[in-house]
Amino acid sequence: MGHFLANTPLGTALKTFVAVLLSGVVASWATDGAISFDKWQTWVIAACVSALPVIVNYLNPADSRYGNGSPDAH
Repeated sequence: MGHFLANTPLGTALKTFVAVLLSGVVASWATDGAISFDKWQTWVIAACVSALPVIVNYLNPADSRYGNGSPDAH
């Protein structure tokens, strides 16, 4: 599991997604004083959008960190 989270674009996107999702939950808790799932769509949309740069990097053949341009991809 550690290799997946550290070295794959999907793992990186998942970590980013979860971090932003939790940030939204905590921010709502801090402002409202309670966690209400009324705002769940806002949290999920923000988390999805935050994961887009990782997916774009993966699809970019010139990006050698991981994905199509990495030495491991061939």
